[in-house]
Amino acid sequence: MPQVETELKFLLEREAYYSLYRYLKLKGYRLHLTRQVNYYFAASRTSPALHLASTRIRYVRGRYELTCKIPINETTGDEAQNCYEYNADISCEKAFQYINQGLSVQAQRRLFGNMDQAHGIPMADLHCFGHLRTARFAFSIRKDLPALLLDSNAYLGTFDYELEWELKQIETANKLLQSLFRELGIQPVHQKIPKVKRFFDRLTAINLSKNNI
Repeated sequence: MPQVETELKFLLEREAYYSLYRYLKLKGYRLHLTRQVNYYFAASRTSPALHLASTRIRYVRGRYELTCKIPINETTGDEAQNCYEYNADISCEKAFQYINQGLSVQAQRRLFGNMDQAHGIPMADLHCFGHLRTARFAFSIRKDLPALLLDSNAYLGTFDYELEWELKQIETANKLLQSLFRELGIQPVHQKIPKVKRFFDRLTAINLSKNNI
């Protein structure tokens, strides 16, 4: 059965990101650094595009996890995004088999069941189009809330920076963030653009540039 993931997400300019990082560190909040790699999949080898459901393999802390996320559009507001999230731990051997040879519909059904019937979306054989690396700084700023995450991402020759907060207390967390943004004079670049969409948008732009040369 899928989990339901709810998160706040803000894209930040580089200087705003480091301003926020320095502020949280000077406050003495407990900090934990994790490095991770996301491998992203799409259905077409010739025309990569973000599917109705996004699929990735994530390597973090010595383990590989296959994840499929399906947006819950009717419950997504201005501040937060919600999705059904299917997760399966896989071996290193399986991870690189899928990355190098593709992820078939049969393998997806074996790991996640009949997602197409449960959510009314088509399934297709998937192929890996590349990876995104993240340095994730987790700050524990309140005992009653999960850690606030600051991500620095590198992919396809570019870098970007974001704040994520995966939690159910969206209204409380958003008020805290807006107050913090005002105090530091930070204006987020955008809200709610997932890593996978930014990856495929960048890949599409690269392919268009190559075709125009």
